[in-house]
Amino acid sequence: MKRRHLLALATTATLATTFSAVPSAFAQTAGYPNRPIKLVVPFAAGISPDVVARLIADKLGTALGQPVVVDNKPGAGGMIGAVAAATTPADGYTLFFSVKATHAIAPNVYKDAKYTPPRDFKAVAQILQVPHVLTATPKAPYNNMKELVAYAKANPGKIDFASLGVGSQPHVALEVWSQRLGIKLNHVPYKTNPSPDVMSGLISLSVEASTTAIPLIKAGKVKALGISGAQRIPGLPDVPTMTEFDPNLDVNGIIGSSWHGIFAPTGTPNDIIAKLNTEIVKIVKLPEIQARLIDLGLTPTGTSAAALDTVANGDYAFWNKVINDLGIKAE
Repeated sequence: MKRRHLLALATTATLATTFSAVPSAFAQTAGYPNRPIKLVVPFAAGISPDVVARLIADKLGTALGQPVVVDNKPGAGGMIGAVAAATTPADGYTLFFSVKATHAIAPNVYKDAKYTPPRDFKAVAQILQVPHVLTATPKAPYNNMKELVAYAKANPGKIDFASLGVGSQPHVALEVWSQRLGIKLNHVPYKTNPSPDVMSGLISLSVEASTTAIPLIKAGKVKALGISGAQRIPGLPDVPTMTEFDPNLDVNGIIGSSWHGIFAPTGTPNDIIAKLNTEIVKIVKLPEIQARLIDLGLTPTGTSAAALDTVANGDYAFWNKVINDLGIKAE
């Protein structure tokens, strides 16, 4: 009897020690959130990622019972905001609104990038996908991809294209597309929006997000030659996809399309990630949110954390190889 009593006491003590060793995880998640959450957006207020982030933040704050405050930290292709978010405590009170270019392209292009997304971030949920459109000046003597390729091959080195700088997604997308098509295009990097120069004919081509391209195309200010990805979009139903022209040109939009997603610093408890994902996916599926995003030329998704993790890490590895193969680097 005495031995049984001692064993019972030992078991009780062991259990007490075990549960006392892990209260912090339960304490962190059980009452989460109990204060405002910061959503770092690595772009200026008013542009597409910021608009989408604010739509989600407003609804998420209501769902969680605590404000979700957008904190704009623009600069260096999103890298300033990425570093700021990656270096905060992994407690669920700082989230990061990222896009493909910031997550997969910029840290591979810039030698001094101070973050590595697969190491520094944990996926929460993908919000949407962003088709991109290859646009041409109205003065161009080509109206579709077939005519563009024929003209470029007949006039090598005479077509230029604009982007928002070395290593931007439009830059690397057109470098890959031109290589796969066997044509030579001249890159002209801009620090500001190149659309006015494309409209005037000073520049021949540019790749624009659907949110920017659709109004310009409908107004007749630029021509649409092709859309990234495998499916046409409602806003431009008559514009063919790149894969319609060449099945290997942009499989599943990995070259030309982008995505928006929410991440947390690595180490954020899984229970918090799961709670955030559940609420964010519900928000993305709301009819009014779906309608708003589609109206902006975007494709709502609302995926699991694991699905976004697979996409984001796959994109990082893909662009690491492509950028190294093409020799694209920026200081």
